[in-house]
Amino acid sequence: MQSPAGGWLSISSERGDDWLAEQLENLWEDRFQDTPRVNNVEIYFARPWKTRLGVISLIGNGHQTSIRINSLLCDSQVPDEICIVTVAHELVHYAHGFGSPLPRKFAHPHQGNVVSRELVLRGLSRELQYYRDWIADNWYPFYYSQMGHRRGRGHLRDVHRQPHARSAACHT
Repeated sequence: MQSPAGGWLSISSERGDDWLAEQLENLWEDRFQDTPRVNNVEIYFARPWKTRLGVISLIGNGHQTSIRINSLLCDSQVPDEICIVTVAHELVHYAHGFGSPLPRKFAHPHQGNVVSRELVLRGLSRELQYYRDWIADNWYPFYYSQMGHRRGRGHLRDVHRQPHARSAACHT
């Protein structure tokens, strides 16, 4: 599988919260310039999730948006495009009024495949296809290689989680 990376991607061998913030800025300037930033937006690597790569939340009275990205994505085995498309996915939610003070454009955040359609409209179709292929072929094997296999309901072997702790491996 060949990477579709274009010149606008910032490639780094070490991913941390600063790298993630840089990718957010690059995407906002190059692909989401029509989306007003109406509050403070923070982005950082959060805890690992099995079935979620990112999440966006409006905090408190709307003056802060928090974008949390699965900490497994900071691993160098994960192509940069996976991180970039995940951040872009969360920015689409922001633009549509989910996790932001902007007016909601839809009743539900994924209504009618709206996120994928928006990513294509914003020129990310090649990256989105690469993302889909990589996730389909690699995500669960990669996840289990990092986190261990399930043993019983809700328990992962050899994993010592700290609730709500950011992964130290991803921070600069």
